Amino acid sequence: MELKQRIRFIVNPFSGIGKKKKLKYFLKKHLDHSRFEYEICETKTAGHAKRLAKEAIQSGFDIIAAVGGDGSVNEVAEVLIGTDKVLGIIPAGSGNGFATHLGISRNTKQAINYLNQAKPIKIDTCRLNDRIFVNVAGVGFPACVAYKSRQNKFRGFWGYFRTSFIETFKYKMQSYRLKIDGKKFQRDCFCIEVANASMFGYNMKIASNANMADGLLDVVIIKKVPKWRYLFSMWRFITGTVHKSHLTETFTAKEVEIELPAASPVHVDGEGFLANGKLKFSINRLSLNVLSN
Repeated sequence: MELKQRIRFIVNPFSGIGKKKKLKYFLKKHLDHSRFEYEICETKTAGHAKRLAKEAIQSGFDIIAAVGGDGSVNEVAEVLIGTDKVLGIIPAGSGNGFATHLGISRNTKQAINYLNQAKPIKIDTCRLNDRIFVNVAGVGFPACVAYKSRQNKFRGFWGYFRTSFIETFKYKMQSYRLKIDGKKFQRDCFCIEVANASMFGYNMKIASNANMADGLLDVVIIKKVPKWRYLFSMWRFITGTVHKSHLTETFTAKEVEIELPAASPVHVDGEGFLANGKLKFSINRLSLNVLSN
């Protein structure tokens, strides 16, 4: 008789707009109980997901599943890097960019059915200075919105849209010095994104050609032009054609450095913060096991 795999679901009750209350019901009804046994833990503070993931490893769980948004996925993934444990995801945040890249539905029932059928694959992870990311990190306008959204009392898509709309009129383009695999240059730009996967969140695609197992970072630079040009180009994020726009430069690289002109917003897997000095990006080759169909 095949042993059941043990899953610990780590739930962030503060993320997104709140589908977590139905999780127990959906797991009881839709999880494949012939394959899995499970327990549910809720986080109480920032960083608690990491402690719960470490405890799960020590307790012999096979799969540690993040129930939340990209920030929750980031916390759990960081602990699992370099181990034989497997990351699972039930999207329950606002943007859910990494889950969307994997093809995991925001519908909880469908996400559980995905988990029932998924198999582990190995993917790259990335490092920004002393921080880990699995999806996208960068500077410029999206980072500014992510940073300002931390103080926003509105959650979900409309909170993000509201902050984006306000910041569109206030944001000033920045000048950055870059080094991409040793080549130095400077750009005045709207944003620079360094991607492992393709999605920002909210079904907006920034790096259509990103491959999480190729050992490369995908770099997307959106050039400095009048702001109205961006508004008329938003359809490219929905259609996944940002890389085809003449407003965009794209590169692939193993190492990237961005020198910030001053204290500036930075985002890592959707979480915004302020940083100074140089940002150094690198790749951790095939370092994380993730459930995927």
